[in-house]
Amino acid sequence: MADAGLTGDILSAAAAAATPKPAADAEQVSQRREGDVLEARSTSRRIKTVEDLLQHIEADMRAYDVAASEATKWEVATAGDDGEPTVTELHRVWVRLKPKAGPGIREAVEAMIAGANLPRTKQKAIKKKDRGDLWQVLVIADAHIGRYCWSKSTGDSDFDVNIAETIIRETTDELIDIGDSYKPAKRTILFLGDLFNSDGPAGATTAGTPQDNDGRIQKVWNTGCSALIGVVERASRTAQTDVLVVPGNHDEMLSTAFRRILCERFRNDERVAVSNDYTRRQYVSWGGTLLGATHGDRARKRLPALMAIEASKQWAECWYREYHTGHLHGQAAEKMIASEDSVTLRTAPSIAPADEWHAASGYLGSRRGMETFIYLPEGGLTAMHVAGPTK
Repeated sequence: MADAGLTGDILSAAAAAATPKPAADAEQVSQRREGDVLEARSTSRRIKTVEDLLQHIEADMRAYDVAASEATKWEVATAGDDGEPTVTELHRVWVRLKPKAGPGIREAVEAMIAGANLPRTKQKAIKKKDRGDLWQVLVIADAHIGRYCWSKSTGDSDFDVNIAETIIRETTDELIDIGDSYKPAKRTILFLGDLFNSDGPAGATTAGTPQDNDGRIQKVWNTGCSALIGVVERASRTAQTDVLVVPGNHDEMLSTAFRRILCERFRNDERVAVSNDYTRRQYVSWGGTLLGATHGDRARKRLPALMAIEASKQWAECWYREYHTGHLHGQAAEKMIASEDSVTLRTAPSIAPADEWHAASGYLGSRRGMETFIYLPEGGLTAMHVAGPTK
């Protein structure tokens, strides 16, 4: 009869030989790619979590999002060299990665910070004796920086970030040069929203409507900020300049960030004053003229009444009143100016041509450009000028 102890030793040795020891970690990790989707799997003692696996495969999480993942563990018993059982804890981790829809929030914020760190200008105030007593107002609405338009598919003009930058510079230079001929006592720039075509890395408006965009948000932001800051710098060289910014429906976040950058850029500049208001409707007056400013996508029919309520003191002091808006830049020219309850309502044009959606919807043929207005100190409009691309 066989010895029981010997039989047990033989069975233990056989079991140890049949159960393989866990392989090295590097041999247990696999990756598979299907198109833009990347999958990684591991069975390991060391890689215990999804984060461990992502670190092991050196995944660039600036370019990917985790679409799905799973992490489990179990124990395996093996016989050691001395015949004693050894319990090993193993982990199985699986992850599927998909490309990000656009740049991450971190990248967008870094681009904004880069824009905010532009050198601050510092200019002395202009002496009043060197100027007249007129007021120049430059209106910039619906620039849609970042919109991409291909003329062969829209039937309208081409448009991209670089074209927008050129048009902004040339058009505002022309209008400010015209203003300089009047030697205004003060110059005010009204930024009326939709300066940028989209409002974040996803390439959509603030409400989430997808847009045809030219490039990444960092490119759009840096180029757009440089162009628009350049307008303020050019304006302030020859006149005291006030700046007012209201958000649009395309760029509520970026318009607010742009206003903050203007505050930092011109903090120590005695020639530039940036409004600290965040309201959607803002007001400014000079002598006998009161102006309201809003993008024009909300409460449009109530603007005269709202001016009387929200700017009641200035309303009582100024006999001439106007409201400058944007948003509806695709409408016919005869509808761009209206008068209601002693308030003239003006809709500013856009420098941007029709994109794919606007062209398909028939919003074509509107005059592209920007406008500037010259007001008398006692109140009232004395001159108006339009500039911009002719086709």
